[in-house]
Amino acid sequence: MSEYDGPDWMIEYGDFKALCAHVSGEYIRFYLTTGHSGVTYTHSRRSDGQDLPHYSCRLTTERDHALVLRTGEWRNHLDDVPRVVRNWIREYVNLRSCSFEPGRYQGDPYWKQQLFRDNE
Repeated sequence: MSEYDGPDWMIEYGDFKALCAHVSGEYIRFYLTTGHSGVTYTHSRRSDGQDLPHYSCRLTTERDHALVLRTGEWRNHLDDVPRVVRNWIREYVNLRSCSFEPGRYQGDPYWKQQLFRDNE
């Protein structure tokens, strides 16, 4: 540990916050672009996530498919998290019948493309 590193618990908490930012960021881009409300997000520090492992995030579909990402498993691969989240959502969520509505955020090119693909 150098003089600039914090204690282990602080580093772990920082990694957890980074994991949450990656997971929730992709989830928010998905939701704002598609308007699909069939996926929920929580993490282990929220009251609805208290059943989760320490410092983890969960996405859940309406049909109870769940993706749980644990900080300890992802701390060295945080750049891969958005891709993993996208692939998981694509596997379990059908965007059929979703459409763009006036005034809705339409800025995420990936989710926009997926929405068009499912509604061709």
